[in-house]
Amino acid sequence: MATLTVKIQNKKDLSVLREILDRFGLSYAVDTNEEYVFSEAEIASLVKTKQDFIDGKTTARDWTEIEEDLNRAYN
Repeated sequence: MATLTVKIQNKKDLSVLREILDRFGLSYAVDTNEEYVFSEAEIASLVKTKQDFIDGKTTARDWTEIEEDLNRAYN
């Protein structure tokens, strides 16, 4: 098995390349490098958590736990 990495600047070229790969029956993955966008609910939860921490209602989380959450969101 071989892996091919291609950087495509034009979305039109991407659609053409996908069509070619489909016709050849090749499997592929497309990474658009888009940033993760937080939902309104996620933002509200973060703001509430921050306020709870400031008010002393919660404690700081261990970095390992935070890192696991970030890895789930971005990977």
